[in-house]
Amino acid sequence: MSAIIKPFTWLFYQVYEFLYGVIQATGIFNRGTEFVLAVILLTILVRLLVLPLNIKQMRSTMKMQEIQPELQKLQSKYKNDPQKLQEKTMQLYKDNNVSMFGGCLPMLIQLPILWALYYVFMKIDGLQGTSFLWIKDLSKPDNLYILPILSAVTTYISSLIMTKSQPQQGAAATSMSTMNIVMSLMMGFFAINFQSMLVLYWVVGNLIQMVQTYFIYVVPAKKKAAEKETIEGNNQKSNTKDNQKKSNKKIKNK
Repeated sequence: MSAIIKPFTWLFYQVYEFLYGVIQATGIFNRGTEFVLAVILLTILVRLLVLPLNIKQMRSTMKMQEIQPELQKLQSKYKNDPQKLQEKTMQLYKDNNVSMFGGCLPMLIQLPILWALYYVFMKIDGLQGTSFLWIKDLSKPDNLYILPILSAVTTYISSLIMTKSQPQQGAAATSMSTMNIVMSLMMGFFAINFQSMLVLYWVVGNLIQMVQTYFIYVVPAKKKAAEKETIEGNNQKSNTKDNQKKSNKKIKNK
């Protein structure tokens, strides 16, 4: 276990044990349900932990979209001078407080978290042989392949919502669509060999990510679009009134 993953593993194991203990103390659920509920609560806590990073990613992405017209002008102006283009691009990022790598951090932090949880679930006592719904053993892969399919589908839908909230055009849109499909298929393939408990974490995490994406990206985007439509409508009304006044003035002069 690497030095990066070890602290995450220790922390998440302590949190999981606490959550499982609280759920078990209620005496309401069977063992399989207790394990799964603890995973769901742990997933929510992990997502809340990385929420500030997701918000930072959102702001960075929105700012990047806002400066796209200026960036395209620079690319056109300095297309024959790569060094100058790089200097001007970096200056544009600096002036608008945009980080080139701000959008990558939430994705990068997910990897050590996922591996840490893999070791956490390996350490859980009593998980072996425990069933939940159609899953015969939470410590082993789902032999009906329902979880791998859910993993691929929820990964794709989550990525699709994110993509729709950040519209691309041309080659960029095609590339993003292809990447979403490939990523989803990869997660589904990996889930075939992962223990069911870890895949459950991933599926629940995707569902939570969908909700987060909707409120962090989609709602503000809809609000901004509505404001833009209102402004354009007001401008159109103003232009219509001005044209009407000019028309009336011409009639009076005649």
